[in-house]
Amino acid sequence: MSLLSKHHRRKLLAEPFPSSWEAVLEADYGTWTCLSDADRARLRDIIRILVDEKYWEGCSGVEIDDRIRVLISAMAGMLLLDRDHGYYHNVRTILVYPEAYMQQQELVGRDGLVHTGSANLGEAWFNGPVIVSWKDALEAARNPGRGLNVVYHEFAHTLDMLTGMTNGTPPMRERAHYARWHEVMTSQFSEIRNVYERGGRDVIRPYGVTNVAEFFAVTTEVFFDAPAALQMHRGDLYDQFSLFYGQDPVQRFPGASHG
Repeated sequence: MSLLSKHHRRKLLAEPFPSSWEAVLEADYGTWTCLSDADRARLRDIIRILVDEKYWEGCSGVEIDDRIRVLISAMAGMLLLDRDHGYYHNVRTILVYPEAYMQQQELVGRDGLVHTGSANLGEAWFNGPVIVSWKDALEAARNPGRGLNVVYHEFAHTLDMLTGMTNGTPPMRERAHYARWHEVMTSQFSEIRNVYERGGRDVIRPYGVTNVAEFFAVTTEVFFDAPAALQMHRGDLYDQFSLFYGQDPVQRFPGASHG
């Protein structure tokens, strides 16, 4: 970061957090009141940086306003509470659609046929934009606890991409952490896939075992949005994600307990 950019960021963070933004968080972000004072203070700073430094564009009639910027930034910022990862320096643009949108890219399905026009809630492009459905982002923000959050999901993909690959292994804190991460992720991915092949159910929804990149993104959703369920049913996964994100979100939600 240039000296000019650092000066701009310091000046930005020295300003009071807008009261209208605080009102958005209190009204629309169900997790907000569960955060500690320290986490709320940190998240306010992250929100200001993401709102200021990203280019926001509405699509299909969406008019970008502070409510959209603040709420999406808050959810994206949750992943950065302990490590800023350059504040998603690999993401320059955030595109917001009103709801699920049609993805026009051609994809080859398992049946070998070319499919077009699939409906998407969001996308993350390598060194490109993050795209989200506002309807689904707002629903996830207002109703935490279901393990579903398109913003957590897509921004998890961008963390995965920081290594130059999208392989379900984001940058670890220490080199020594990679071996255990790989061991847990590989075994849990296999176990959960087997659960669905037998017709069972799991705290990680079926889309999570599409591939290792989706496994990381879907598990991130559950880790932040339904942490008690993840800790109870997939404790090894919870522990690895807690180490990576530097957070223990199960403590945030009333009635949640360890063990």
